[in-house]
Amino acid sequence: MSNEQMYRSGKAMGKTEEKADQLMDRASETASHAASEAQQKGEQLKNSTQETWESAKSSTRSAAESAKSSAESATNKASESAKESKDEASGFLQQTGENVMNAASSAVDAVKNTTAGAVDAVKNTTAGAVSSVKNTLGMSDDSSKR
Repeated sequence: MSNEQMYRSGKAMGKTEEKADQLMDRASETASHAASEAQQKGEQLKNSTQETWESAKSSTRSAAESAKSSAESATNKASESAKESKDEASGFLQQTGENVMNAASSAVDAVKNTTAGAVDAVKNTTAGAVSSVKNTLGMSDDSSKR
């Protein structure tokens, strides 16, 4: 090989090495860029997953608090209803007791009045019978006073 051919061959080899170096640099930059983008996408996915997780936790917490609040409300309503029923029953029993006492008192008064009327009737009948016996025997009310 001649000097000129060697020179051209060396020059071509140098250009080839330079082109290879440029291609390697571009490939390295492209790989680095792709790695950077993949890392960014990974971070975005991680953040999105974290946000979804936090949202799910918040929704679950809200649903649990709502269920707890509903249960407390239902318990309070049931308690109030039971108290009202108890108060109504208590008032009904008190009123019924008062009605029974009034009826018993009226019955006692009726028995007293009937008994008093019967005693008066027996007294009058007895007085009339005594007076009749005295008249029959000839005794007058005036002679018994002497």
